[in-house]
Amino acid sequence: MIELELTDIAHGGVCVGHLDGRAVFTRFGLPGETVRVAVTSERSKLLRGDVVEVLDNPSPHRVNHPWPVAGPLGVGGADLGHVSFDYQSQWKTHVLRASLRRVGGQGLVDHLEEQGIQPSVQAFESDRATSGWHTRTRVEFTVDDDGLLAMFREGTHETVALGQMPLAVREIDELDLFQGAWRSQLRPGDRVRAVMPAGSDPVLMVDRQAFWAPGFAAHPYVREDVVVEGQLYAYRVHAGGFWQIHREAGAQLISLVRKAAQVREGDAVVELYSGAGLLTQPLAIATGETGSVRSFEGARQAVEDARANLRDYPWVSTRTSRVDAKLATWEPGDVIVADPPRTGLGQDLARTLAEGRARRVVLISCDPAAMARDGAAMVEAGRRVVSMNSIDMFPNTHHFEVVTALA
Repeated sequence: MIELELTDIAHGGVCVGHLDGRAVFTRFGLPGETVRVAVTSERSKLLRGDVVEVLDNPSPHRVNHPWPVAGPLGVGGADLGHVSFDYQSQWKTHVLRASLRRVGGQGLVDHLEEQGIQPSVQAFESDRATSGWHTRTRVEFTVDDDGLLAMFREGTHETVALGQMPLAVREIDELDLFQGAWRSQLRPGDRVRAVMPAGSDPVLMVDRQAFWAPGFAAHPYVREDVVVEGQLYAYRVHAGGFWQIHREAGAQLISLVRKAAQVREGDAVVELYSGAGLLTQPLAIATGETGSVRSFEGARQAVEDARANLRDYPWVSTRTSRVDAKLATWEPGDVIVADPPRTGLGQDLARTLAEGRARRVVLISCDPAAMARDGAAMVEAGRRVVSMNSIDMFPNTHHFEVVTALA
């Protein structure tokens, strides 16, 4: 155990302090607190650990973590569960701005100021009633050696049996996953995913098999309904495939991307990392039959779902393809929408997109450091940031989403 004062917030859901010339990155602390830390890993110049006790100056933004098993020395998944709902937005805004400055550089920071953009992270107001808990429509588990639903202790391969899942929407609670009835379906080592879609009944995926109740197999495809300004977008999605986990994320992303992309009738749109077609469908409607949408995605299951979701839009083509700078060179468009994985576009692809003829480039990022790197590369290549909107789609964790439009 060590004792120290925490002085700042860093990317990754941690606060920072210093001890004997070494940086200490701690989960479950808040700036200004003096804390006792259980060290979980150690290197020559830094330590990592979890706050197990606040010794002095407890933060006014601290709350009791409502899910103790995901608290200090516990499982991952709720590293900001000790932070008040309102302060989580401030925490993430601090991380966003620090990432823009540290990774993107002063040139990007100055550019955003010149454009009148003050980056900040906004929570869904509807999450306030539950302080951000019970918002996820998909949650995942492993099965431990005793046949119980479990998660891994943070940073280890050690399983911890669970008795509740407060991240999940209430409808998943009603499946009684932690009761004995489901144990007949579970074997040690199974991967389990509970899915509560917006347009069909809940499903439990046990490895590759879907169930609607213990012993009763279900169809592995679910329906997701997303309504934006009175417009219904309906999707068929494999229950084991990717879909946004926050119940309001789909509608919010469609709204932000439509505004950022400003697609015109007849436009040629290129969508990179298109997933199951969440954004492809509204982009297709915006460009209309006189335009085109070419979407590219590396996951075969997602492409299969997208093709099913886009069969009524013959001006859309969806391909399974690796997304890289060469592809971007071959596929010019009037508007480009890219939603890469956490690693981001990478500088080569970012520069290629920036140097192309597209009137608008929309970048959807789930990691602020990758977004800052990619954004800086595009600004250096001559692009101008016209909007940046950040939304907290992952309350009680350090993650958030950023939608950036460049002209």
